[in-house]
Amino acid sequence: MSVHHARRWGAALLGVVTVSTLLGGGTASAVSGATPVPDGTYAFTAKITFGDLRACTGALVDPNFVVTAKTCLTDGTGPITAGAPTRPTTVVVGRTDLTSTAGQERGGVAVLPHPDRNLALLRLANPVTGVTPVALATAAPAAAETLTVAGYGRTATEWVPNRLHAADFTVQGVGATTADVTGASAGATICRGDAGGPAFRVVAGTPQLVAIGNTSWQKGCLGETETRDGATVTRLDDLTAWIREQTADVQIFGVTAAGQLTYGVVDAASGELRANRVSTATLGFTPKAMATLNENTILTIDTAGQMYRVDVTGVDPVAFSVVPLTAGWSPYIHLTYDGYGSLYYIDSRDGKLLRRTVTAAKPDSAGLTPAIIVANGGFTQVSLTSPAPGRVMGNVATGALVSYRINGAAAAGEAFYASTLATTGWAGYTHVLSPGGGWYFARTSTGGLDRFRDANPVDGSGTDVTKLSTPVSTSGWNQVLLSARPWTGLVSVFGVKSDGRISYTALDPVTGAKVVNTVSAATLGFTPKALATLNSDTLLVTDGGTPYRVDVTSTQPLTFTRTAITSATGAAATGWTHDRLVYDGFGTLYGIAGGSVLRRYTVTKAKPATAADFVSVAVYNSGGGFNLPTLATVGKDRIIGTTIDNKLAMYKMAAGTSPWARYDLAGSGWGGFTSMFSPGNGAYYRRDANGVVTGYLDVTPYDGSGTDLAPLAPTGTASGGWDAILSAQSYDSWPDSTRRW
Repeated sequence: MSVHHARRWGAALLGVVTVSTLLGGGTASAVSGATPVPDGTYAFTAKITFGDLRACTGALVDPNFVVTAKTCLTDGTGPITAGAPTRPTTVVVGRTDLTSTAGQERGGVAVLPHPDRNLALLRLANPVTGVTPVALATAAPAAAETLTVAGYGRTATEWVPNRLHAADFTVQGVGATTADVTGASAGATICRGDAGGPAFRVVAGTPQLVAIGNTSWQKGCLGETETRDGATVTRLDDLTAWIREQTADVQIFGVTAAGQLTYGVVDAASGELRANRVSTATLGFTPKAMATLNENTILTIDTAGQMYRVDVTGVDPVAFSVVPLTAGWSPYIHLTYDGYGSLYYIDSRDGKLLRRTVTAAKPDSAGLTPAIIVANGGFTQVSLTSPAPGRVMGNVATGALVSYRINGAAAAGEAFYASTLATTGWAGYTHVLSPGGGWYFARTSTGGLDRFRDANPVDGSGTDVTKLSTPVSTSGWNQVLLSARPWTGLVSVFGVKSDGRISYTALDPVTGAKVVNTVSAATLGFTPKALATLNSDTLLVTDGGTPYRVDVTSTQPLTFTRTAITSATGAAATGWTHDRLVYDGFGTLYGIAGGSVLRRYTVTKAKPATAADFVSVAVYNSGGGFNLPTLATVGKDRIIGTTIDNKLAMYKMAAGTSPWARYDLAGSGWGGFTSMFSPGNGAYYRRDANGVVTGYLDVTPYDGSGTDLAPLAPTGTASGGWDAILSAQSYDSWPDSTRRW
């Protein structure tokens, strides 16, 4: 069949029988007339389930991405756009036999559709391990070539087969974006459920992905009466650069001396530069500072002191529009954004460090809260970046690299903690950039871009900062300004239900929207009483006597393992009668027992296993002073909670058994709440008896005053359905798997 005819009948199928064209049936089904694939073969093939609407096939092309047909991921209500899937989407990779537990299951969290082809990349909630992604072919399919097609779709005899199937197909003709194929053996055809399935050639024993399933007449598929033969596949061989760009995790914007906007894409792990483009248009002003807020929003200041919002409308080619915001920014330099709502900058006149809160993804002139002064001087950095939430980092002319944990306003004291990561070696860098996740990039004076890995970017130590041997480039980075897009920031919240199931919610710290909301199928096996989140994959849960370590193995879907903390004898530990627990991210666990007794422990391991891993530091009994219905942490040595007389109280805890100080942030209006949580940075969230969570922002959380406490999204009754026991992961804990591109 000619390519011309293939396009024509594909269009006809789209208009007459949509599901036939999409190949995505309402249930999972595989290549008809094919051979069941032996266990472990073609492990890169993925089974994709899009809500209760359809199931399709795909292929793992990166540990974090599968490729499939774009039409597999539509609910029919509108065009497919980049962003979260419109229905809950799950992906199983490496499970040849669907009745087994082999392989790995992941949630699909973001769709990246190709603009011109029936093809999309689906980003996974967590990377797939132990399965090698399929190689991408670079040679086009040729007429008469044989390709293997694999899929989970319907067969000639089964509506819902339990195994991956594969068959050989012969290429009949090749077009610019698709190719026609027919079965190379009798009865081989492509059925519903095979959409997006890999079509590959094997070269020297290695599969190379050439195309994915697109349309089919479905001759020979169970329940079909069509007599016409053949199918089309969507070519991928010429999309290698596009796929590699989309799957890279570092985006860097810049401005040339001529005012053009630049866009670079880097793969952090390899350092490979996968895209490097310059706009034709210019900004129309001379910028002196810039901060990237997200994938399509940049803030810039020009030399006259005007702030602009640059809305990126395209990156291939680079295109944008400019929106003036506010004036009066002429003294300020070195803008940087942490991805969690905090914008930092330096006053060039006196070295002050200032902070504003960003309250919208695309802020207007009112979208930045009034500035607070974090430091009254001393900030003379050559460049400034944010490596993690509530943190800034910069190099100075003497060659040092210094990281700062920001706590609040200078007037409140303890406004920041400074940590010198390196005393020498950083003097020659004109820009230091970080998207987050422990990746640092530094521009040399000659236009090269070096890269560094920090094994723990929130520990305040530079002993684990390593300069990697392969730079991104040795030249070519000649922009006057550079800014890395911060990895997506989320408030990561775990909860427990009375039946022992665990919940996970990822909350957007700027908009308050629930980005992820999942509940485990498994239960803890006991009725939970208290919960503390130690890091992104470790929880501490008690049943009123025994503490258990819960290891979160996936958040989408939510899966976990449970291990009892043992005593010195090896038996399960007892005596943990805490009603509430909270972990501050700096190694300290607080718990309230007996209604008013506060206990403090040092947690000595990221994954504690025995009671000895919790070193008792102090027991505070104030005669009722810690009778708190809710308990959260503000940061290092700070806890917060609601009181039985409806107040909001913050406590500054001294080391050891030294005295503590209490500050009432609100004298009323804080009664009737069942849980509080805070990731840090002054963001407080409270849950009422109806399961509704509302947010508050304390701009200077260490000053002991609630006069600057203001509503923070979500507000009102916008966010309901929350569990009674909730715990947020501290921004200061590590590892943190919520920072993603």
